[in-house]
Amino acid sequence: MKTKNILILLSAGFGGLLLMGSARANSPGESSTDRTEVPYFWTPSMKEGVDALPLKSTDVQVKIEGMLATVTVSQVYRNEGTVPIEASYIFPGSTRAAVNDLRFTIGERVISAEIQEKEEARRTYEAAKTEGKRTVLLEQHRPNVFQMKVANILPADVVSVQLVYTETLPRENGDYEFVYPTVVGPRYVGDPEAQAGNSTEWVHSPFLSPETEVAAPEFRLSVDLTPGQTIRRIGSPSHKVDIDYREADHAVLELTPAPLRSDDRDFILRYSLADEEPEVGILLTKTEDGGYFLVNLEPPARQASGVAMPREYLFLLDVSGSMEGFPLTIAKQVMGGLIEDLGSGDSFNIVAFAGSSEVFSERVSAKVSPSSKQRALEWIDGLSGMGGTNLLPALKRVLQLPRDEGTSRTVVVITDGYVVVEREAFELIRNSLGEANLFALGIGSSVNRHLIEGMARAGGGDEFVATNIREGKEVGAQLIKMVRNPVLTQISLDWEGLEVKEMLPERQPDLFLDKPVRVIGRFEGEWGGRLTVTGKAGSDDFEQTVELGNGNQPSVGSIGILWAREKVQALTDSLLFGDEGSVRSQIVELGLRYRLLTRYTSFVAVEEVIARQEEDLATVKQPVPLPAGVSSLAVGAGIPASPEPETVGLVLLVLGALAVLFWSSRKKDAQ
Repeated sequence: MKTKNILILLSAGFGGLLLMGSARANSPGESSTDRTEVPYFWTPSMKEGVDALPLKSTDVQVKIEGMLATVTVSQVYRNEGTVPIEASYIFPGSTRAAVNDLRFTIGERVISAEIQEKEEARRTYEAAKTEGKRTVLLEQHRPNVFQMKVANILPADVVSVQLVYTETLPRENGDYEFVYPTVVGPRYVGDPEAQAGNSTEWVHSPFLSPETEVAAPEFRLSVDLTPGQTIRRIGSPSHKVDIDYREADHAVLELTPAPLRSDDRDFILRYSLADEEPEVGILLTKTEDGGYFLVNLEPPARQASGVAMPREYLFLLDVSGSMEGFPLTIAKQVMGGLIEDLGSGDSFNIVAFAGSSEVFSERVSAKVSPSSKQRALEWIDGLSGMGGTNLLPALKRVLQLPRDEGTSRTVVVITDGYVVVEREAFELIRNSLGEANLFALGIGSSVNRHLIEGMARAGGGDEFVATNIREGKEVGAQLIKMVRNPVLTQISLDWEGLEVKEMLPERQPDLFLDKPVRVIGRFEGEWGGRLTVTGKAGSDDFEQTVELGNGNQPSVGSIGILWAREKVQALTDSLLFGDEGSVRSQIVELGLRYRLLTRYTSFVAVEEVIARQEEDLATVKQPVPLPAGVSSLAVGAGIPASPEPETVGLVLLVLGALAVLFWSSRKKDAQ
């Protein structure tokens, strides 16, 4: 009888734990409505006659001249159903993109878009949709996340939408890099109450399950490369490409096979030029009353001299559900390489986080030694991907760890970045980092580059992205090499004979080995005079002078748009500290003046012909594939993909206690 009672107790205890897990998944502040505002898998449950997959193809044409890329993206929507539809599509963009044009084509008619304040653009779009007119709306939700809406696509209609943007290309380790993101990864929202004022409606978008068999959209991409110098090397680490060398300084690339079906990873192009040591380079756009300039500062050939200060490394490692599988495998290998490369005299610590976090060395950072390295590698190897991505508490924890006296601190964050708290993370870094610097390493085929680049910018460091195991090993070595070799500090730009009105960034970051710095600005009056760049290369003085107005500065037409984009980025960052109303009005003014897509300005286009009469309109959310390598655990209805570490521990503890009671009772029964 006692044994039976104990069995009942065991069942009740286990049931209680299950209920506790359910309560944990449905925590306070997470209603059923909240749970729908997360990524979910698409199911073909639309009503009869509705084309649930209206996006048929995406064609990307890239023109690269010098260090600038102009990108034209064409999306083709075709309604193969019998009901008029409104198509909604969430898609990614480059974090550096200055989107400045939109138009759509229906038949032989081309309708150009207007740039309007976001709320006004929505009203224009909704009014046209209600009136039955074909209309297109392009909005920005994050600097790298856009939403396209196309309304009143009639049965058999084919609507082609083209957007155009310009961006500068980064250069690292001698290679220029162009990235075209293809899919927005699933984002972890977390506690809805913590997201007050942080719109995340766009997050609840459908993803195609890996098991779903549907006709995915076609994807084409071509690149016309004329960098202005002899091309030494060109290739793509992400895709197969056909390369046609037209001249020594001209090549055309196309994806192969073409078209691809439902591309699920970022397209990456890298190329290097024959000139090994480019000097300070300047691009120029002249206007009636002045103009804009873009300065490219290359690191000096020699490294900083002097004895390096001992350094403390703090690693923040994402082990959430979206990292499970190949991203976590890469992250572990990167961490292994970073730990192995640490030098004697250095110290280190590691914080692993998902829904909660745990630290490798609780009291103080571990001194680098063979035994501490081995313990760290074993600790890392035991980590597994589970649960949500609570970045902010983990970031706060790592920034508050006790600091080693007499050391220089470097923080390294390793994550796929699938969160929606970018602004809060940037603010936390700026307010809490102190004299340390922070480097961000993105892991995965389609990482959140807005978060990765923004954290590095806020932390005065640099960003890296590893899309596969081979790249993971390379970027880990590059990161340690860069941190150990700041080659130019205390940088100053002196403009003599030129009236410079504004320069971004206002404070020049340090130059690291093989990593140039770009400065963009606005001037008034005539272009001329001289620019002198000074700084400290270790204990040595550095100085370089460039004569302006001698015809050596190429003139291009897009620097003004890029300046406006950088100004918007600077103002967006200042939202954390300044008056939101004032900042918003400045961003709106820039967006309207330069025809620039921003968080407060949108593109809207309306065909002034009534296409839909009395028929009902069905709204369709275009599903997208999961990024390559991302686990299905990253997608769900707000319930943790796996139990958190403390939940697992509590379950084991309670079950263990119940087991002791059970066997104790059996023993007494037997006696």
